[in-house]
Amino acid sequence: MQPSPNPILIELDADCRALHFDRAAAWFKNVQLVQADFRQLLEDTAGKIEEPHIKAYLLTMLDCAREHEQQAEMLFSVIDREPSPLRTTLGEAVGKGRELWADIIALGGGAKGPWQDLQQLYISNQTSMSAFAVAEMLGLALGLPAILDITAAVVAQKSTDHLLLQECALEMCSISILYQERF
Repeated sequence: MQPSPNPILIELDADCRALHFDRAAAWFKNVQLVQADFRQLLEDTAGKIEEPHIKAYLLTMLDCAREHEQQAEMLFSVIDREPSPLRTTLGEAVGKGRELWADIIALGGGAKGPWQDLQQLYISNQTSMSAFAVAEMLGLALGLPAILDITAAVVAQKSTDHLLLQECALEMCSISILYQERF
């Protein structure tokens, strides 16, 4: 008897499998939303940064964020579902809302410049990374290695980005608060 190259699912009929795919698609829509949120906030934040090294990091990150948005949409094709254009639009609106929230935080804390935007970007990246990680676990649970092929590299890149964003935010916060300077 030859081992099967495909996963063997016991006691799952087509209806159950379709239900699982529908539930995974609902999560993938969340992945779309939080990734669009991150990308929108990143686009706006990069435009505010004057310090050349940080700006370069953010622009490189932005290229990856756009690619990650496409990869979020690719998740749907693995389970024969369609991505949601509405979730991308909602994610962009959330990104704009985070900018407003960052401004409110800065006003109350006395920070100047885009430090608060970097802080919100740091949080948004963490949220997006977590959403992709959950999608990765869904791929494992569903026995679909194609999902892992999409998500593993995204999670790894976002993990690196997370550390970089943390360093940028922490490096610039004292300048923003104590010296009231932009960067």
